[in-house]
Amino acid sequence: MLKRILLFVFALALPAMVFAEAGVWEGGKESGGIRVWTREVPGSPVRAFKASMVVKTTLSGLVNLIQDTENAKRWVYSTERIQMVKQDVDKGSFVVRAQMNFPWPLTDRDVYVAGQVVQDERSLVVTINSRGVYGPDYPEDPEYVRMPSMDGTWLFRPLGNGMVEVTMIGHADPGGHIPPGIVNMLLDMTPRKTLEGMRRLLPEARYQKVPVPQIREPARAAP
Repeated sequence: MLKRILLFVFALALPAMVFAEAGVWEGGKESGGIRVWTREVPGSPVRAFKASMVVKTTLSGLVNLIQDTENAKRWVYSTERIQMVKQDVDKGSFVVRAQMNFPWPLTDRDVYVAGQVVQDERSLVVTINSRGVYGPDYPEDPEYVRMPSMDGTWLFRPLGNGMVEVTMIGHADPGGHIPPGIVNMLLDMTPRKTLEGMRRLLPEARYQKVPVPQIREPARAAP
């Protein structure tokens, strides 16, 4: 049960900043088409993770899935609920509240996360950066422990022939008294399970058949 409890900490891969000042990515073990790395983050006892896979999908399909907060718990590993608090579709910005249901005797966690969806005009790479936000606009709930930090990045890089490289980067501080050494030992599983869940849901028509107006798709090769 302790293993499952700690995995809640990294289920929000909506989520982050790319940690340019951090150390070299280590690991890179591949399993089931998914590769995972970890590295140290200055000033934090908890390591960051990076995971990647290649899938057949539209870019809009990926963005639609990320923004479908009502179904987040179907694929974001061990996340109980993600609520859309604010959204500006034209600007690609959003604020969500994520809630993690920790088994007794641990207290449930929550965090507000602000994000931005952008697309490079030349490469068509889609980036979704997000970071925990705090202050009077995001009041703490006495039934939850507010996570003191949360950062995440999604990168969607088109490869051609309908294939996209999906990269997920994340770092979080769960707060409370969960030993960081144990958290670091379990960093491999959560991104793997999350990407597996994403890969499972992506083919659904609700994601693939609905274009996102602000997202350009790569030109299809002539037959």
